[in-house]
Amino acid sequence: MPPPMGMGGHLFRGLGGPHEEQSGGRLHWKRLLGYLAPRWPLVVVALFLSLSITGLSLVPPRLIGLVIDRAIVSKNLQSLMWLTFLLFLAYGLEHGLTGVKGWLLGKLGQTVIFELWQDVYHNLLRLSFDFYDANQTGNIMSRVTTDVGAVERVIVEGVDMLVVASLTLLGVTGILFFINWKLALITLIPIPLLLFVAWLATERMHRVYRDVRRKMGEVSALLQDSLSGIREIKSFAREDYELERLCVRSMDYLSSNLEAIKLWSFFSPTIMSLTSLGSFLVLLFGGRIAILSGTLTPGQIVSFLFYVGPFYQPIQRLNWFNHMLQHARASSERIFELIDAVPRVKEREKPVVLPHPIRGEVVYREVHFSYENGREVLHGISLEARPGEIVALVGPTGAGKTTIVRLLPRFYDVDSGNILVDGVDIRELSLKQLRQSIGIVMQEPFLFNGTVLENIAYGKPGATMEEIVEAARLANAHQFISAFPEGYDQQIGERGIRLSVGEKQRIAIARALLKNPPILILDEATSSVDNQTEKLIQEAIEHLLQSRTSFVIAHRLSTVRHAHKILVVEHGQIVESGRHEELVAAGGLYARLYHSQWRLTEKITKVAPTGFEPVSDG
Repeated sequence: MPPPMGMGGHLFRGLGGPHEEQSGGRLHWKRLLGYLAPRWPLVVVALFLSLSITGLSLVPPRLIGLVIDRAIVSKNLQSLMWLTFLLFLAYGLEHGLTGVKGWLLGKLGQTVIFELWQDVYHNLLRLSFDFYDANQTGNIMSRVTTDVGAVERVIVEGVDMLVVASLTLLGVTGILFFINWKLALITLIPIPLLLFVAWLATERMHRVYRDVRRKMGEVSALLQDSLSGIREIKSFAREDYELERLCVRSMDYLSSNLEAIKLWSFFSPTIMSLTSLGSFLVLLFGGRIAILSGTLTPGQIVSFLFYVGPFYQPIQRLNWFNHMLQHARASSERIFELIDAVPRVKEREKPVVLPHPIRGEVVYREVHFSYENGREVLHGISLEARPGEIVALVGPTGAGKTTIVRLLPRFYDVDSGNILVDGVDIRELSLKQLRQSIGIVMQEPFLFNGTVLENIAYGKPGATMEEIVEAARLANAHQFISAFPEGYDQQIGERGIRLSVGEKQRIAIARALLKNPPILILDEATSSVDNQTEKLIQEAIEHLLQSRTSFVIAHRLSTVRHAHKILVVEHGQIVESGRHEELVAAGGLYARLYHSQWRLTEKITKVAPTGFEPVSDG
């Protein structure tokens, strides 16, 4: 009995839920720059190119001033040819090096994205089931895709932008003071205002961008959920309802985005207006100095005007970097929440290694378990399964049968008590060895988007074709697989959508049989197949499980009547235990369930059309 969405235990809160604002992650530059450390030679070359490009970008304005003063005003044709050639050379080198730097930064960016994806996905694979119980898949996907891109931009493009802008600002400032220190001081007048506006923008934009990222995650989660259930949506004719739900979420996202656009539309023109003020001051006071004292030449004024752009441009770039940084701050918090999330189910540093193959003895001792604090669902479960035994778990829906078997592979950890495999507490074993020793076929099997062959072989990497075909034969799947146009190479679509329910179930059984584990869990593994196929699968399973321990969950009591031990579960407790004949004779819950199913079968038999063969309990 999995917990409701959003209830994942005390260690996790829904990443896309109301606790989003209580983020634990922060934008740590040391941590982010660590992704560039393995590629430091490329980083050094890129920074050297940035330095060279910055130096080259400072040359043209000065050359243009010299062209005016030494060539045009002096009517010197030779100087004009020489200076314009140098100007062309400076522009050419600058643009050429910019192209090389762009290629290097692109390579660095892709490397950072790759490594961030690896770190995020690696930790996602480590996290326990309760994390996924509490968080929507679409929200997680939004973090892995959109947010990683935003962080990559600030690590690669942002760092380069910061370096170039800083170097340009220092270089231009030095040149301006060299040309005329009085006019240079005048150009500094708008700087305090620019800094104040940038600070104001930072305070506002970070809050808005966090809200934008959170709401984008909610839209992604809704889309993921809707597309996964598209057949249910159509079968219930709920298209309008789902469209309305998406419209509401989209409007929330739109309003947050419009708030960000509104803020940026205010701050960006304000910053541009302040930079334009610098050109106005240079013309006004520079012209006055030239007219009254003659200490400034026309070429120097023109150079000054050309340098005003590069002087304020770094400030604009730093402002844009700040804009990018606010995106990245919100995104990095969301990404590092995934990377830093700690699994509830943890391994020992030095786990016990059981002899291979394990015998398959399973013992539960007074196991108590709750999906969330204060709501216990298992109350002191104790059971024993000897090697090779078939143990059946039966009982009403929601009694806790599936929860009991989910604890065996440590999908969740018990609150108290012990589960032993071959006499060793499963918490002392490595998760890999434990789970490799257990085969599972769930009531609703999951198949990957790929071929039939790939899905069956998923249970045993490196399996031969003969082994795969044999597993399919034992699961009664070979016949329908062979009928496909591509046979075992047939593409089955996302979640096996091109297969019937019974075909998916049999492929999942074949996958588990190929794994050939010493312990097997069958959770209603034959509930979705026809009577004849169910009979053939049951025969194959009974034959194969003679030497392995198996736990079988079934609502059809006829499928478990030959189990070595039947455990009747009710309200999270084992209320009866024994073989089929003993439990029927005892007249308890099992007997009531059995006779209820038998009476239902008799009714179906009386009204069944000719040729219909209901499930028989006799």
